[in-house]
Amino acid sequence: MDWTYLLQLVWYFLPVYVANGSPPLLAKLPLLDRWNAPVDLGRRCGKQRLLGDHKTWRGLLGGVLLAGLVFLAQQHYASITPLIPYGSLPWWLGFLLGFGALLGDLVKSFLKRRITIKPGGNWAPFDQIDYAVGAFLVTLPVYWPGLPATLYLVVLSGAVSAAAHYLGYHLKVNEERF
Repeated sequence: MDWTYLLQLVWYFLPVYVANGSPPLLAKLPLLDRWNAPVDLGRRCGKQRLLGDHKTWRGLLGGVLLAGLVFLAQQHYASITPLIPYGSLPWWLGFLLGFGALLGDLVKSFLKRRITIKPGGNWAPFDQIDYAVGAFLVTLPVYWPGLPATLYLVVLSGAVSAAAHYLGYHLKVNEERF
């Protein structure tokens, strides 16, 4: 395996990882409490909430904003990776990557509620790859790094997500192992 290629792919996907990982961190910032409203606004589908209280506007908007800012920084330092044509990509692609990542998570959460899996409950492998698949699907009309890159990143993202969740379980941050 060409490690340089893999590192360049991870560098490209950094906005996605930032978007996916930022909502729990943003929840700890008291200045953002006014954005704590649930994305589903309390609406229900039958007896169940569409998403639940844990999917907030703070997490969605903050994650998209942070992903966009990371991408703008990447464009500034584009010479780091010749694999991704940063100079020809639109400045707003990072915001779209972040939105896709969080939309993938929202869609997965909606589906989990429909099949009665509680928030935080395990639904492997979808819990681990939802954000990566969402980012690729939403940005597909703008930029696609190709099938090998997509497969590498979905598998890698799933493995890293599972490992992080497992570590969180042992650190008593998560209730479930995966």
